[in-house]
Amino acid sequence: MEEQVSQVLLDFLDTDSFDEKYKILVATPASDFDDLLIDNMASSIDVIIEDGDIENRIQDLKVCVRTRAKYETTRLR
Repeated sequence: MEEQVSQVLLDFLDTDSFDEKYKILVATPASDFDDLLIDNMASSIDVIIEDGDIENRIQDLKVCVRTRAKYETTRLR
């Protein structure tokens, strides 16, 4: 499971597209998420996901990513 989580995080960090980040979140089973993974994903996009139930935290992260996908353009690095 650790390897799957690491790959999910690497894939999430590797893409600049918020649409792709959202697809990764949706494709990842809820059982693969933990608080540290959510915190790392959130910090990579400069948001804070409040503590609480893991399902709610996943949903909050999805909302943030979906919102960014709607309103932000891809930035060049």
